[in-house]
Amino acid sequence: MNREFIKDLQTIFVLLDQLEKQTIDRDFPIIWEKVHATSCAQIGRMLAEKRGVDGEQAALACALHDIGRWISGRQYKHAPKGEEPVRDFLAEKKCTDETKEQIVQAVINHSKKDEIGTPLEEIVKDADILDCHWYGEDIVKPYHISRLKKALKDFGIHYVEELDK
Repeated sequence: MNREFIKDLQTIFVLLDQLEKQTIDRDFPIIWEKVHATSCAQIGRMLAEKRGVDGEQAALACALHDIGRWISGRQYKHAPKGEEPVRDFLAEKKCTDETKEQIVQAVINHSKKDEIGTPLEEIVKDADILDCHWYGEDIVKPYHISRLKKALKDFGIHYVEELDK
């Protein structure tokens, strides 16, 4: 068990608990944000192992990828809105500045699913699309479907064509 990552998740959950007390309208409930952050982290860890990327870095980037939405409550342009909050979160972390910057870039670029980014960015994008798919979200944009098919293939899962809209 990685106790450092468990501490990071605890910090994330405390932040989300504090945000839940705000009386702003949200596009997604806080319980979803907790579930999505946790499951994306685990999917990201698996993708990192498969792709030869640092699993702890991938798990943390995946857990934090929607921090902009947590703060604003809104899906609209949430990825770039995550830059300042993720920098604040990482400020106390004992990792290199390079690692912190890679995580920041993965967070702010994760919505650009039609673009190819760094290996870490790709893991965050793929973990996000896989988690949403596995929780039953309709994946309808052609480039999202293409990314989903490729990510499923990493796990040896064949995309069911009937899901194509």
